[in-house]
Amino acid sequence: MTGPQATDEWRALRIGFAVVAALLVAEVAGWLVYRSVHDAPTPLELTERCLRREKLLRTGPVGEHPIARGAGGGALATRVEDNGVVVSIAESEREADELAELYLRTGRKIELRLDRRGRVLYEWELLRRPSPTERQTMYDCWYE
Repeated sequence: MTGPQATDEWRALRIGFAVVAALLVAEVAGWLVYRSVHDAPTPLELTERCLRREKLLRTGPVGEHPIARGAGGGALATRVEDNGVVVSIAESEREADELAELYLRTGRKIELRLDRRGRVLYEWELLRRPSPTERQTMYDCWYE
């Protein structure tokens, strides 16, 4: 096909592509603005939400727990299968090492009750190692 009809079809096709490209640019720009304005939840908030919504556990503050209160990523307390646990979230591996060292200096058979996984330290209440199901409940609710 040649002539004026072919030219009109190509013009319509180019206009269609331009509209689709403009919509795509607007969508990406909107997504970038939304992402910069809305803060993502912290690992502590995600952990707490998971424990409450998915595991149906109560969570609360750690009170006057000096080591947990010093954790840069925050801390919370909960109870899993009748075993209380304080969760301390460090902001870095180095901070997690420092928190673990502070815990170990307290004594109180802490090596049996302290569990570390990456940047998270779990101090269990009972003077025994936590059961695999207790640990797994907490591990299920950790977000990097």
